[in-house]
Amino acid sequence: MITLYYAPGSPHSTAVRIVLAEKDIEHQLHKLDLVAYEQHSPEYLEVNCHGMVPTLRDGGRLLFDSFAILQYLDEVHPGTVLAGGDPRERYLASKWGKYVETHIASHLAIARWAALKGKVPGHARAGLERLLPERAQLWQRAMEGFGPEQLAVSTNALVKAGDRLADDLAGNEWLCGDTFTIGDIAVFPHLFQFAMLGIRYPREIDDWMERVAARPSVAALKEDLFPVAVMGPEPGRWG
Repeated sequence: MITLYYAPGSPHSTAVRIVLAEKDIEHQLHKLDLVAYEQHSPEYLEVNCHGMVPTLRDGGRLLFDSFAILQYLDEVHPGTVLAGGDPRERYLASKWGKYVETHIASHLAIARWAALKGKVPGHARAGLERLLPERAQLWQRAMEGFGPEQLAVSTNALVKAGDRLADDLAGNEWLCGDTFTIGDIAVFPHLFQFAMLGIRYPREIDDWMERVAARPSVAALKEDLFPVAVMGPEPGRWG
């Protein structure tokens, strides 16, 4: 039986749940409360020593990287193929999966933290001493806030990401072509948070957003898409 360790509000977690639903994979869920630091509990650190979500347990295997998990689930389990219908679609899906990990997620983390920092509960702010020293230093830096220059850099980078997305969507039903792929799945949970955080993106993306949101696998997870106020700038990576 597959077990997914996940957290609401983490786009990486939501992407894995979408694939599990799209491929109708039997699984069980283990929800983590990031505000309560459950991702840093001794029990979870035995599962993922980095204290990050998501983690997938498949038998004796433990998988950590979210896009690698999407690829793994698509390859191992039969049913709808989500990697892409031809080499070009597979290339584009992989390109966007990498772009999310190396570009969108890190800048969205800063924009999200800047918007939500003031909503962190007091008990969460007081919990830094429960973290490993090197992790506590990262949280402390986040609690001090990011300067206006860093926020401007991240906001501009996200606007450019939206422009790139619009370019690849031009004339296509889905991000990578005619097929709904793990490229769409990796990007959508992150882009969903743009508008809530005041990040502009081209209106041409709206139709694609509506198509993805209307899929049963996504509609069922709507509440998990909203950003959460947690101790740190990036729930899916810093935990």
